[in-house]
Amino acid sequence: MSQYQQKYWSLLRELKTHVIYLHGYAASSEWWDKSINISLAITSSTSIAAWAVWQEYQIIWAIIIALSQVITAIKPFLPFRQRLKPISDLNDLMQEISLECEKHWFVVAEGELTEKEIHDLYISLKDKSLKAEKKALKDIVLPKQGKILMRAEKEADHYLTNTYH
Repeated sequence: MSQYQQKYWSLLRELKTHVIYLHGYAASSEWWDKSINISLAITSSTSIAAWAVWQEYQIIWAIIIALSQVITAIKPFLPFRQRLKPISDLNDLMQEISLECEKHWFVVAEGELTEKEIHDLYISLKDKSLKAEKKALKDIVLPKQGKILMRAEKEADHYLTNTYH
């Protein structure tokens, strides 16, 4: 495999990993958002009743209610819900770019393109990827989630091994 074919293969792996990572990131953000909402709903609906029933634990229930109020107050500033749409939009765009990369892999792997053509295709896909991130994320910064990334890399490797080797 030539240097340019290897470079293209690395891009194919990177794009597939990115798609899987974004899906995992969205699922994680959605889980956190739902967990917070469910916790707040349960806390607010049961705390008052529990406080009345368990008089000896009033301080514990007062703390639980206070924490619930603090979380309710800061919830609009938590990033989970705000990230879902941009991540979903970016994932849609990255899936298209990843699929385009896969469509071209055959001619790249078979040596039907010159090194310059492979390089130009590589740059074109990288450019589309960068534009997709800028378009979807705008001013949103996604902190890297190590566990999700490791899982995405494994899944991408598994997919590429089963599909192309």
